[in-house]
Amino acid sequence: MTKLKLSAKMHIIVIVSAVIIAVGLAVGLICQFCADGYFNYGGDYKDYQTVEINYTSVEYKDKEITDLCEKQFKELKLSYYTRNFIEDTELGSTYEYRFSKGTDSEKLNKAAAAIDAALKSKDSVFLTNASYHAVDTMLGGSKALVFGSIALASAVVFQFIYFAVRYRLTAALSALLADIHNLALFVSLLAITRIPVGSSVITFSVLCVLITMIGCCFLFDRLRKNVKDGEFAKLDVFAQMDTCAAESLRPVVLTATCFAAVAVLVFVLLSISALSVSGVLMPVLCGLLCAVVCVYGTSFFTPAVHSRFKRIGDKFKAEHTKKPAKKQ
Repeated sequence: MTKLKLSAKMHIIVIVSAVIIAVGLAVGLICQFCADGYFNYGGDYKDYQTVEINYTSVEYKDKEITDLCEKQFKELKLSYYTRNFIEDTELGSTYEYRFSKGTDSEKLNKAAAAIDAALKSKDSVFLTNASYHAVDTMLGGSKALVFGSIALASAVVFQFIYFAVRYRLTAALSALLADIHNLALFVSLLAITRIPVGSSVITFSVLCVLITMIGCCFLFDRLRKNVKDGEFAKLDVFAQMDTCAAESLRPVVLTATCFAAVAVLVFVLLSISALSVSGVLMPVLCGLLCAVVCVYGTSFFTPAVHSRFKRIGDKFKAEHTKKPAKKQ
């Protein structure tokens, strides 16, 4: 990586980041007014339609309900993307079949009516029924967003103080800028790529900043140790940062990959029961995006920007530590 001379290419790196963020903002705003929203909302933020079956286990068995529904949906060529089962020992049980917003509502109404008629033909007291619903979701997760923001802000403040004490003020400013840069880049790429966004994106956004913090620790720890070497200390600030970026690249990549993989695994395991392809695909793509952003922002953007901060800091320190000349 030292051959790349990242510090000398700071202007190019800053321009690339600025363009991505600007394009993300433009795409998001265009989609906000011309499409379905700033992001491509999916998962628990996605509008959908349902056919809901409420039944008692006295009259029907689970397999009878699912067989009847599958047969009716097949006849009308309807395809659901997930099926949820809710068991209630006192009032019975519920099967909820979810369909995309674009599914023909007339066919869904017809399927619900046919299933309802078939069920009531056997249930003499009409405790079993099927109904169609169109659900317009509201953007939830406000509590998660608030508490996540508070926790993240606290972590960033702690990081700034810790870095200022351990690595100097310039490192604290660089790390703070890296946190903001990586989060902005992650959100912008979500808007550009139109990856389905659910409430779990809050987790990946927080994770993006936390991985950035850890990566900055690797980078500035390497710088702090290398400065003790006399030969390294003789290098100019640009060469120093390029060397440290190269030496810290591997732990940064490993950290970003491991954290993203664990987060993806957790969300995938939670989504398996819903039999939802989108529920599995979304965390995988978000995790991949998060890892790429963190590696780029920590190992490429931060060293390039910090070299300038450090040069300014060193110049300021040198100017203010000069001893005044003695009067003759």
